[in-house]
Amino acid sequence: MRIRLDEAALRRELAGRLEDPEFRLGLRSLAADPFFVAFFLMSVSQGEGLGEAAVGMIGQEEVAGLIHDLRRQELEERGHKEQTRAVARELFPETFVGDRYRYPDALEGRPYYLSVLAMNREQLSREGRLSRLNQYLTTTFGYEVMVVLLYDAVAREIERSPTLPAETRERVVAVLDRILAEEETHLGVLEQHEALCSASRKGLSAEARLLLEALEGLTAVDYRFAARLSVDEVVEMMKGYAHPPTCRGRIEAFDLAAGAAGRS
Repeated sequence: MRIRLDEAALRRELAGRLEDPEFRLGLRSLAADPFFVAFFLMSVSQGEGLGEAAVGMIGQEEVAGLIHDLRRQELEERGHKEQTRAVARELFPETFVGDRYRYPDALEGRPYYLSVLAMNREQLSREGRLSRLNQYLTTTFGYEVMVVLLYDAVAREIERSPTLPAETRERVVAVLDRILAEEETHLGVLEQHEALCSASRKGLSAEARLLLEALEGLTAVDYRFAARLSVDEVVEMMKGYAHPPTCRGRIEAFDLAAGAAGRS
């Protein structure tokens, strides 16, 4: 089934969610504090790592093999994971213990991703359109819409940070803009959807054919839901930075070094 959805218009619509006053305050607080910038970069690294592994969600090699440039996207997401971590390690060494980030259990990339995944799965199940492929495509679509909006908002706020050194601003903005540029070169999820629906099913296993048949039941509503969910959840998450002492205290409660000292 052809998905009639203007992704650019949807991004513009959802960008309005980022005008929430508490979200904007959270952005300013993040961009003013090296501790929070490091935490954000490490959360991005964690989230990008999950994106790299998401293809396993499909669980069907024949169908995964039909997805255009899938290997390239996996490699790019692995690169994003490594690049953001490397920048955090280099610019903010005080937030690391040796080569390990001090607060790994506080990072928000994994909880965010898994929360959105679970809520999207529930929605698809309620609508009778749940399959591993449908879950992968809609969740990936929502995540990519969120990335474009959030990373750009953070990068632009860091560019005008009054407290971060110029070199720090430039390095952080460069790594986020690099991710954004690579996201724009992917074959979009909606185009992938159409290509999969049009793919020849000759020689495919019964399992693969069932996944492609289920894909034909997806609608623009399903993709819009995943995108709105992804953006709304990240807006709520980012509001936490609007309360710096509380946010910092929550993160520091997971201090790796303090925990190791307490066990010794």
